[in-house]
Amino acid sequence: MSDSRRDGARRAAGVRRTSSAKSAGRSSRTPAPKSASRTPKKSGAATAGASASASKGANRTSVNSRHAGSTGKRGGAQKVAATNFLNYPRAGRKNPWRWIPSLRMIVGAMALMVLAGLGFAVWLYNDTAVPEPSDFALAQTSRVYYADGETEMGTFSEINRTELQSDEIPQNVKDAVVASEDSTFYENRGVSPRGIVRALVNNLQGGARQGGSTITMQYVERYYTGTETSYVGKAKEAIMALKIDQELEKDEILSRYLNTIYFGRGAYGVQEASQAYFGKDAADMDDAEAALLVAVIPGPSSFDPANNEEKAVELWGRVISREVNVGEMSPEDADALEFPETIEPKSENSLGGTKGYLLDQVRNELVDEGFTEDEINTGGFTIISTIDTGIQDNTIEAIKNLPEDRPENNHVGTVTIDPSSGAIRALYGGEDFVAQPRNDATQSRMQAGSIFKTFTLIAALEDGYPLDSYWDGNSPKSFPGWTVNNFNNTDYGRVSLRKATESSINTAYSELNLEIGPERTRDTAVTLGLPEKTPGLSADASNVLGSASPTVAEMGEVYATIAADGVHRDSFIVESVTRPDGSSRYEHKSEEKQAMDENVAINATVALQGPPTTGSARSLQNAMGGRPVAGKTGTSEKFRSAWFVGFTPQLVTAVGMFQPSEDGTTEESLTPFGGVTSMTGGSYPTTIWGDIMSKSLEGQEMLQFPGEVPLDNETRERSAPSPEPPAPKTTQAPAPEEPSEEPSEEETTEEEEPSEEPSEEETTEEEEETTTEEEEPAEDEGSSDEKEEEPSKKPSDDKPSKSPPNSPTTDDPEGGNSEGDNSGDGDGDSGGDDENADTEDGDNEALAPNAPAAPGREDDA
Repeated sequence: MSDSRRDGARRAAGVRRTSSAKSAGRSSRTPAPKSASRTPKKSGAATAGASASASKGANRTSVNSRHAGSTGKRGGAQKVAATNFLNYPRAGRKNPWRWIPSLRMIVGAMALMVLAGLGFAVWLYNDTAVPEPSDFALAQTSRVYYADGETEMGTFSEINRTELQSDEIPQNVKDAVVASEDSTFYENRGVSPRGIVRALVNNLQGGARQGGSTITMQYVERYYTGTETSYVGKAKEAIMALKIDQELEKDEILSRYLNTIYFGRGAYGVQEASQAYFGKDAADMDDAEAALLVAVIPGPSSFDPANNEEKAVELWGRVISREVNVGEMSPEDADALEFPETIEPKSENSLGGTKGYLLDQVRNELVDEGFTEDEINTGGFTIISTIDTGIQDNTIEAIKNLPEDRPENNHVGTVTIDPSSGAIRALYGGEDFVAQPRNDATQSRMQAGSIFKTFTLIAALEDGYPLDSYWDGNSPKSFPGWTVNNFNNTDYGRVSLRKATESSINTAYSELNLEIGPERTRDTAVTLGLPEKTPGLSADASNVLGSASPTVAEMGEVYATIAADGVHRDSFIVESVTRPDGSSRYEHKSEEKQAMDENVAINATVALQGPPTTGSARSLQNAMGGRPVAGKTGTSEKFRSAWFVGFTPQLVTAVGMFQPSEDGTTEESLTPFGGVTSMTGGSYPTTIWGDIMSKSLEGQEMLQFPGEVPLDNETRERSAPSPEPPAPKTTQAPAPEEPSEEPSEEETTEEEEPSEEPSEEETTEEEEETTTEEEEPAEDEGSSDEKEEEPSKKPSDDKPSKSPPNSPTTDDPEGGNSEGDNSGDGDGDSGGDDENADTEDGDNEALAPNAPAAPGREDDA
């Protein structure tokens, strides 16, 4: 080969080698040596290809090595450098491990948190100052206002406090409170880390919220900061407790605590508490009495022996056991102790009169919302109630307008509610809270009577029975194991559900109740808001006649659900609470529940307009000036209670009247007064209702109720009455005590009455109807229950009896308190004394304020 061709080949081979070397050089950063190799072209090409591949691989490795590692000189793994300070995500790790924090990051974060916490604690400690206590801080007056926010109702400021020096406080009280509240008091520095941890664990586990407070922290809470439940608030208390523990002697802290703590009964400090519970000075208390005072500290009202003796005894024993455990009392001394007797609590004079019931109700509601009594009495709050001054004044005036011969032991309870919100606009619980602390509107129970038929009415509508379904209204009517009578044993024939409601026909409603099932009546009452534990509330067939014993306030709330188109709202009396600095402490928020279909509520209201229009409460037509009213009267067996619960579109008012015995252990038949011989729901309860509502609605628009609407579920029908139903029959009544007046045209009109032509010996159809509605039981017959003890002696269904020609139609020339209201209401009898009836229920004593309610039989409607 010529020299020129040989040089050309070398140059060509050299180019290829140089290219490969340069590639490798870029990878290894080492210059490639020149070569004079005579490698054949083919071999040189293969080498160049391998070099190129190596170069590409080297390039990829150099990029990935920054994130995923590289190969060392000897092929071993080499740790990849972190790309950021926290090494997150972690270099050299594949998903998902690269996203898991490294140990270095975790330790670093924890160290930062500890340093930040220590720094915050130091700052908070230095920034928290212990203020000087003042009388204003100890006992600011909380003021209660009516709904207008300007008229003051009363105050919570009865602070009975007498300071004792440390050496004047009995040692047995000090020992008991330390053993019970903070056994490490003399050793801790004002806080108890163990107690705080224990409380934290308990709270996280869902137990009753605890604060882990020492006596020093409790003292700080009451003396400086007020009640605190937040963790931040507790942290401030702890710091303040640490500082106070450094500034004051332990005995001084304990003495201040015992001088400021609330013990109930309006008593602050151990001296006033000893006087309130035992009528003696603190220095004269024995060990048992000292232990009882300490036992009531966590809940002064709830654990007062006068309110809950069983719980007080339990906590008293707990305090003594702890004293034994810490060595402050020997087991022998503990066994020798007996639970001490306490004196009767004294009512505060600020609660005197009718306003006392309002203030007490406000206090009770605040306690239910989480306030403590200590906080209420000393918090300096501005409390706005829902009570309307005008409606409340009208209520008090209505009670005062009752006749002067009203018996002293005749009790009346009323409540007026705004159905659109559940706000209580007026409440009457008695004449004087100090003389009678029991609230006749919210605490006293009485049998419901026929106001309970409303629940059966609603259940029937929900189950598909329309208002024009028909039922047997004849009397007496026998059911398996049960015989029911109408008031005056009146026969109505087959009547519509609307008519049965208007005239409160016992037999028709009893048949209906058995048809739908008595449990439906009970469940409907509960759904509409009646407490499930209401005494006498059962699924027995007689529940339709009102064997349950609710309170007036409970029935007012239930009927408010109907008035609100089926929307249930809990009734309430506190609108808002504001702190002294103007910040909000509490504001009521209504919880609504659609308890029944709106159309069902509308049709129930249509039926309930019957009693106030042409039925037992028709006297309201004059009192209300034609304003639409819906409602129901009720009278229990032997006239032991009388009711009227009714509403307009704007307001609901419930009125209940009862009469306890002198010792308050039993209920009595209502003693007639004011010229009325039978105390039914259609008499004075209706009159009181009219007096309250007519004045309270003056100037307001006369709103109308909606008319009857078709229900989608109306699938059940009842046959209409025969063309010529039998004439009504009544029991024979004696001559009236007073001359009767001619009934008005309005009173003699009655739907669904028989249309038979009367004979010469019988009264006219209109006269029969009027006497059926308006005749009154004779005094010598007692209640209608007595008249129906022997139904077999009454005229048969085929031979209706004649009503007496001189039966009284009314006791009142104005027609306001008519005896005729009784019959339209069905008052006086439910067959409770019939030999086949539940006669033992008729002796229910539930109406007595201090006696437990038992189920009874209702004769009214």
